Parts: sequence; structure tokens; C-alpha cells
Amino acid sequence: MLRVRNRHLLQLLPLLLTAAAATTRATAETTSTTGHGGDESALVAFKAKISHHPGALASWNQSTSYCDWEGVTCSKRHRGRVVALDLSSRGLDGTVSPAIGNLTFLRSLNLSVNTLQGEIPPSIGSLRRLRRIDLSQNMLTGAIPSNISRCISLRVVDIDTNKGLQGSIPDEIGSLPYLTYLVLANNHFTGAIPSSLGNLSRLATLSLSTNYLQGPIPAGIGNNPYLGFLQLAANDLSGLLPPSLYNLSSLYYLSLGTNKLHGRLPADLGKSLPSIWRFAIGGNLFTGPIPLSLTNLTMLTELSMEDNNLSGTFPG
Repeated sequence: MLRVRNRHLLQLLPLLLTAAAATTRATAETTSTTGHGGDESALVAFKAKISHHPGALASWNQSTSYCDWEGVTCSKRHRGRVVALDLSSRGLDGTVSPAIGNLTFLRSLNLSVNTLQGEIPPSIGSLRRLRRIDLSQNMLTGAIPSNISRCISLRVVDIDTNKGLQGSIPDEIGSLPYLTYLVLANNHFTGAIPSSLGNLSRLATLSLSTNYLQGPIPAGIGNNPYLGFLQLAANDLSGLLPPSLYNLSSLYYLSLGTNKLHGRLPADLGKSLPSIWRFAIGGNLFTGPIPLSLTNLTMLTELSMEDNNLSGTFPG
């Protein structure tokens, strides 16, 4: 037990404790405004990899707080932590710095519609709070890092229209429990569609069109109960359509044209897809009669079945 014998020290002790507490609070506040985890340093490193930015990053200097820099949003709850970076359509040229992975509180990353080059840094796997990533319409190259699966909070992944992106679609994407939107169209992806995508129980939109994907459509795709938009056109897919696709009451957009899919359309097709308004299977190898039940598709506004081996005419 501590005994204070000096009476003057005893009188000063409350003041000393108060001063120490104030110093601790001031230190914490200073740390939070200058960026936990090096958020400001990460942004500075990001800017260093941008070779051209026509005024977009002019505010990114020491004269203002980095939380006030253009495109940067900081948390109100966790002071000084960057939660969103939106630099879409800013004319950015350069590469994406690996330092982006140090923004560990980031929830939204939007770098779309620029001319960014180079690879997607694997460091994005550190962004466990990330909910949305949009890198569409750039000039990125290489493969999608497989450790994107560590971004366990992801809801939206939009990486379409980067003609330099190639390789296979990582199986690990199928382990993202909250993913609702996956768009990887207009790239150079090869290989098969991962069967793991059938595990995405919240998936509502899937677009993999205009790539070089081969093989069958995974049977599990039709087991996603919320799937409404499915676009797989302009690939090299083959095989039969999974029967589960014909029983998706949520499906409103189905685009499978320009592939090598084959088989017969079920006679009760018009009864199993009540929400469908676009049904596009042209440019495949389907055979057999055109189902008379198509007249039951009351929501149907776009139908494409040409360039197959179907017989009969669309029932009027």
C-alpha cells in the first residue's frame, strides 16, 4: 500500500492525476486526428503512385486535414479513420498503391472510370471491413488476388471492363458470405466458372459476360434464391443449362447468348420463370420445339432465340 508522507505532495496529487489524464486524452485525440494505422501515410503513398491527376488531388496537401481531401471520407465514430475513398471519373493515371491495404477501416473503394494500370494489389485482402469495391473501366492487368476472400464484409464487387485482367476467377470469391453483386464482365478471364459461386446465398446480380470462360454453367448457380440478373453471354460455355435455373422465381434477366450451350427447352418454361422480362439464348446449339408455354410469361419484353436449332415459331 502506497503511503504519501509529504503533505504538500498529498495536496498536489489530485492535480497531478488530473494533468496526467488530460495529457492521455490529448495524446489520444492527436493520434485519432492524425490517423490511426497510418491512414494519412497510406493516402500519401496512394497519391505517389498516381502519375497524372488533372486537379483531382490538388487538395491532397499538408495545408488541410486529410479527412477534407477530395474523395476522402472519415468516420465520425472513429476519428481520423478513412472509411470511404471515391475518386471515380477523376482522370487518374498510374497504378494502385499496395498502401491501400493500410486503410483498414475502409468500407467503400471506388476508383472506377479512370486509366489506372498495373495489378490489383494483394494487400486489399487486409480490408476486412470493405463492403464495396469498384475498379471498373480502367486498364488494370493481371489476376484478381485470391485473398479477396479475406474481405469478408464485401457486398459489391464491380471489376468490369479492364481488358488486361486475365487468369481464372478465384474460387475463393464463393466464400464471401454477404456478396450480393458480382460483375466481372468485359475482361479476359479464362477457365471455368467456379462452382463455389453457387454458395453465394445472397447473390442477386452475376455478370461474367464477354470473357473467355469455358465449360458448363455450375449447377449450383440456380440455387441462389435471390438471383435476379444473370449475364453470361459472349463466352465459350458449353453443356446443358442447370435445371435449377428454370425454377428461379426471382430471375428477371437471363442473357446466355453466343456460347455453345445445348439441350432442349422444357415444355413448361413459361410457368417456371414468372418474373422474367429478358430471355436471351440466341447463338447457341439448343434444339427441339419452342415451348408453347412462353405465352404465360406476362413480364417478357425481350426475347432472343435466333441462331439455334429450335423448331416452330413463337406462339402468338
